[in-house]
Amino acid sequence: MKFFSKLLLVVFMLSLVTSAFAEGDPSKPFGNKEYKIDWKLKSDYEKAKKEFAFKTTGKPVDFYIDFQLGVGTTAPNITPATGQGSITEKSKLGYVFGGMVYLNLFDYLSFTTGLTFDGKSFGIQKPSMMTGLTDADTVSAAPVDNYVAANYINIPLFIDLGGMVSDKVGLWFTGGPYMGFLISKPDNTYKNLGYKNFDLGLSGNLTANYIVMYPFSVILGGSFKYGGLNNLMSTDKISKITTTNFTFFSGVRVAF
Repeated sequence: MKFFSKLLLVVFMLSLVTSAFAEGDPSKPFGNKEYKIDWKLKSDYEKAKKEFAFKTTGKPVDFYIDFQLGVGTTAPNITPATGQGSITEKSKLGYVFGGMVYLNLFDYLSFTTGLTFDGKSFGIQKPSMMTGLTDADTVSAAPVDNYVAANYINIPLFIDLGGMVSDKVGLWFTGGPYMGFLISKPDNTYKNLGYKNFDLGLSGNLTANYIVMYPFSVILGGSFKYGGLNNLMSTDKISKITTTNFTFFSGVRVAF
């Protein structure tokens, strides 16, 4: 037992001596105080350099993300089939939220994608239906209001143009096609009318950001979407449906 106790004491003393020499040994950087100070200075320098580049160009990073929350209105553009009466279109409000990812490709051009929930429902008023029995006895059914639930998960495929106009404020335009996937179920009135589950459209977005504290910015913007390039409905009663959507949003941008 005494032998083992002496052996442990010797090992402990050797470890203390080794650590003491390592503090001043350049070949052992993790034990070198000067190395630690130098590493921290380099880390702070890189962070400051990155922040400066973001404020002056807005594009020093590999990517950044916008978290958006907004409200918009959707109006349908309905073309009745030949021989059908006119259809009254009604706009509806809807919400939008999600995340947009900006991937830098070039100094003045970048690619934008993401995943957003878009509420693009709208109203339709069917024309009145005339049921003629005789000239003296004609029944006219009043126009019928209906609501088409059209909530989508959208995946944008945009080109991003813009930059910082000052060390705190940036202005950005994104635009291009998007793919929308219907997640709501039409009501009983429209379940057999052929409203499509896929929406191919075009969108343009204007976004301003204000750097509160790097890497966080507050964003404010608006977007315009034209949906239904693939024609959202084609039946014996309706020839074509497209949609126009205006949205205003705010949120937070995080740079990485």
